[in-house]
Amino acid sequence: MSSPGKSGLKSEVLFTEISKRVADHPDLVKKVKGIFEWNVTKGGKTAGQWTVDLKRGAGSVSVGPCKRGKPDCIITVDDDDLVSIASGKSNPQQLFMKGKLKVKGNIMLTTKLAQLFKDRAKM
Repeated sequence: MSSPGKSGLKSEVLFTEISKRVADHPDLVKKVKGIFEWNVTKGGKTAGQWTVDLKRGAGSVSVGPCKRGKPDCIITVDDDDLVSIASGKSNPQQLFMKGKLKVKGNIMLTTKLAQLFKDRAKM
């Protein structure tokens, strides 16, 4: 990933990429059917928040907490760990088991998130 953006988080670039992917592939909404609220931490404190809506319309990615309704899944993860997951260097299940990745709500929806990170060349 490239250098940190306005938030100072490396993962900010990742959410920009996810936003482009959602815009290019509105069919992800039919496949995923969920709203994810991401709390990205740095040093144990929330440093950034994003909402990835793959439930309504053509989908969207926005900065901040979920503003319309409730998220189906809230994910809390350290900035470095999230970048490591997205790059394929870390296994999300292992991070979850170690307590480094926390999920509230519909945990089964997280299995569908791989579509946002993988197969970039195919899409």
